[in-house]
Amino acid sequence: MPNFGPLPTWSFALGVTTSLFSVLNPISAAAIFASATVGMEPRALRRSAKKAALTAGAAMLAFALVGQFIFSFFGFTALAMRFVGGVLVLYRAISMLYGEDPRERSTDDEKAEASLKHPEDFAIIPFGIPLLAGPGTLSTVMGMIAGITWWEYGVVLLAILVNVWVTYLFLRKAPAVFARLGAIGSKVVNKLMGLILAAVAMQFLINGVKALYIEMHQAPPAAVILTK
Repeated sequence: MPNFGPLPTWSFALGVTTSLFSVLNPISAAAIFASATVGMEPRALRRSAKKAALTAGAAMLAFALVGQFIFSFFGFTALAMRFVGGVLVLYRAISMLYGEDPRERSTDDEKAEASLKHPEDFAIIPFGIPLLAGPGTLSTVMGMIAGITWWEYGVVLLAILVNVWVTYLFLRKAPAVFARLGAIGSKVVNKLMGLILAAVAMQFLINGVKALYIEMHQAPPAAVILTK
């Protein structure tokens, strides 16, 4: 469980906020959102963007609030979750850097069909989950709450809310963002986000190795039973 400690630094708050922004990748998501909402009325577009952002935010808050209880129920440790989160986030980063973004794997027929659907049909799934709050995002959130203080815990929750609002703005302005970036710009941004995400994943793994080293050296030596 979190414990009270020194107040978090501005670098911690900035790092958490930018890390969530990188893993959510609202710029890339906005481009795909724009392609799936072509011809949609402005009111329906705003409603769809709000539902997608709120769905992603609710998923992240749920994992942040009950993540510690999940640890206790299943017998996980914060150290194990750091390693798991690091591996999953690294996998997502590698796919963004060297592979095709799975969120872009849709045919023209699928995009046309999505544009004809009611906003509620796709705002929650697949845009909210897993387009925004996918395994990498939720693993990042659970990795962030591992072994932190209550003050840092509050900063993480605030960073989630800030990113939800920013994501909503990007989705709401998705057609304009997509027109400005273009296909090449979207791919460049996606690669940059993948690079930042890879650094986040490696930091998770480095912190896990450090914590494991400290835990191993602080553990009491095993008792030796002598027999005749």
